[in-house]
Amino acid sequence: MGMLKNLLQGNLAIHQEMINKFLKKLIEESNTLNKLNISITEGLLNLTAEILAGLGTSINVKIALSINSLTFNRHNRLVEFQVNGPVLISLQGIEIRARLGINLDPDPAGQTGAPSGLVNALQYLEIKEDKITVNFNKIPGFNQLLQKKLGFLLNYLEINKIELIEEMLIVHPSMKL
Repeated sequence: MGMLKNLLQGNLAIHQEMINKFLKKLIEESNTLNKLNISITEGLLNLTAEILAGLGTSINVKIALSINSLTFNRHNRLVEFQVNGPVLISLQGIEIRARLGINLDPDPAGQTGAPSGLVNALQYLEIKEDKITVNFNKIPGFNQLLQKKLGFLLNYLEINKIELIEEMLIVHPSMKL
């Protein structure tokens, strides 16, 4: 009931630790993503990931994002992030700064041999050079988590705005009855 009370009285503050716990659970069965963490500073979401490339080789990726646009209602739950600066990719002492774009071959036969965890993640991520769009409706377990926490109110929840402040994500919700 505590979360519901906070939701009805105003904004919902989510600490980065809670988000990191969700991300850890999201990737726990992945054989591709070993670590996925965020840290939140004023206006920026800093994402770090460790991707397993096989044979004990890991690739570390760091990216800084800001919120570009948001659509969060009963039908669509999308957040578009603006990429701030180059993506930093570290591989065995080599640091690469690059723009990142990922396209998933729509033909499943073309994905043969690709890491399944990465293919699964690309079902809910659209990654272009300067934008990353997350479709929360396609993230496994996300709707169930919201349903568990909010119950029937989930159908009426809309988010008008999200702010990034030090270690916190501030959600400005509204109820559309």
